Amino acid sequence: MKIIHVVFVLLLAIAGITVFVWTSEVPNAATGIPHPEVAGLSLGGSGTDKLSAIGDAPYYFQILVILLAGSLLYMGVPAQRRDTLLKVVFAVGLLFALFVWAMLWGGYQSYLTTGETTVVFGFPAPTNWMFWGIWGSFVAFDLFYVFAFRRYFLHPDDEAAFEALVREMKTEENA
Repeated sequence: MKIIHVVFVLLLAIAGITVFVWTSEVPNAATGIPHPEVAGLSLGGSGTDKLSAIGDAPYYFQILVILLAGSLLYMGVPAQRRDTLLKVVFAVGLLFALFVWAMLWGGYQSYLTTGETTVVFGFPAPTNWMFWGIWGSFVAFDLFYVFAFRRYFLHPDDEAAFEALVREMKTEENA
């Protein structure tokens, strides 16, 4: 299966989840609950109740988005340059990003059911997974892009072919 077909399937699945969420019933207290003492002020209400109508749809939606991002990054590499090292780096990077997302979601779900969370570096664990993990998980792709740029993204052979094409166009233009 070509990578463009994978992207198409992921987009269809994302669209399907989006339609499911749009057509789901609005949960009770979706816009909050009235504050018992201050008129006109709303409290957040129960997170569990708010997710009841759509269940784990956000979890699967984000998995699809992570896979889509990885697929689009992979498409940025010319097909003739996609070697085993590239595939391993992308697989490890995507697995790490998926692991971070699972830890964030699991920590949040645990908080919703128990009302307790672990505090790490002064923040709740899910917040740390969001702050350090989600942002950090794609740093691996950024670093790979920086250090492997000449091997995968602008290979010297491709650059030479481009420069030859520019010279050819300039000579035709001057003729």
